[in-house]
Amino acid sequence: MGGHCVVLGYCLDVVSPVVSVLFSPVSFSADTDIVLMMDSSASVGQRNFDSSKTFVKRLAERFLSAERSSRAAVRVGVGQYSRERRMEAELTSNLTLLTSKIEAAAFQNDGTDVTKAMAFAMEQFQTSGGGNRKRKLVLFSDGRSQGVTEAMLEKRVRLVSEAGVELYVITVGNQVSEANLRSLVSRGRSYDVTYAQRHLFRVPDYPSLLRGVFYQTVSRRVSQA
Repeated sequence: MGGHCVVLGYCLDVVSPVVSVLFSPVSFSADTDIVLMMDSSASVGQRNFDSSKTFVKRLAERFLSAERSSRAAVRVGVGQYSRERRMEAELTSNLTLLTSKIEAAAFQNDGTDVTKAMAFAMEQFQTSGGGNRKRKLVLFSDGRSQGVTEAMLEKRVRLVSEAGVELYVITVGNQVSEANLRSLVSRGRSYDVTYAQRHLFRVPDYPSLLRGVFYQTVSRRVSQA
């Protein structure tokens, strides 16, 4: 795993922070768009995909009910990827609509193409407008992807970073590509351990997504400037 398990029942790719910090509220100081991309590949399975949907609904609720200074406007969009990429819910601030769309998302049960998933998410940011809005992408990935090379992955990650999109990765289980995970949280640059630790989250299995305060930890860190 390479992560550190904490008593709250999940593992992070960092030394566990002070517990009180985990419970600090989510807050936004600027207009922000967040796209959540779920992995819908065959290796995930229907039951685990359903756990991902529940977890994503919890994140969306946290983001859209967060404290906002200067009337910051927050929008959340949810998609999924396997061989195909689908936007289940366009960027919106309507939690009721977003929740219903997430619940309706159908599992694809096919292959995985993480570079196309990132390109697809970037298109959503570009077509939704946004001007000076902060943009964040939360990607479910174990680092494995059909036909991807390290050079291809690094190029795509660099393009994401250069477009001003901050990428966070949630990885589940221990059947992962460590090299590719490192590339995903590198911004296409030399590996920065401190940056990577803030942008990579690990859990040992899908049920762990729904245990304890893991969703609070993820939402808090993603909301930070």
